[in-house]
Amino acid sequence: MAVTAPAPTTIGDCLRSVREQRGLTLDETAELSGISKSHLSRLESSERQPSVASLLALAAAFGVTVGTLFGESSETTPLLVCPPGAPRRESNGLTIAVCSGYAGASMIDALRVSVPADRPAPAAATHAGEEWLHVVKGTLTLEYGGEVHLLPAGASAHFNAEVPHRLGARSSVAEVLLVAAKPVRNLHKIH
Repeated sequence: MAVTAPAPTTIGDCLRSVREQRGLTLDETAELSGISKSHLSRLESSERQPSVASLLALAAAFGVTVGTLFGESSETTPLLVCPPGAPRRESNGLTIAVCSGYAGASMIDALRVSVPADRPAPAAATHAGEEWLHVVKGTLTLEYGGEVHLLPAGASAHFNAEVPHRLGARSSVAEVLLVAAKPVRNLHKIH
């Protein structure tokens, strides 16, 4: 009788599981993702929670969606429907619901992110690709390239994610739709 390993329960467990499924060492993962080996180790042991930028970098390095890093399995159809009560995970002071990740998806990650007003300012993030944000509720503070932009409900922003940026909220929780697009390689091969 085969023994089945228990399903990963923490983000750290999921990160380790995906890395091991890919046959990668921490050193190889550090090189692919641009995240230090020591930080990766702390993420896998759940000593630290990954930022959105770290989740996006790791998803790109592993060739998976952010949802996979949260332990969600992709359906076998090319359609993913996320109900209003989709599961949310806490990470780095944010509450995140994954809103993308159908079978074979590889270009974008869509997330619904709640940014609390009392969240300590994190280090500015950078990662390959682009981000598009749409504020659903509250006022989002977007610091981009050293400039602060206040985005009220209904406002959107689209930017190069390689420029340092960070998210915050003013007096109440900001609810944001975040779409991160990975860089496209070999555009000349697209017909």
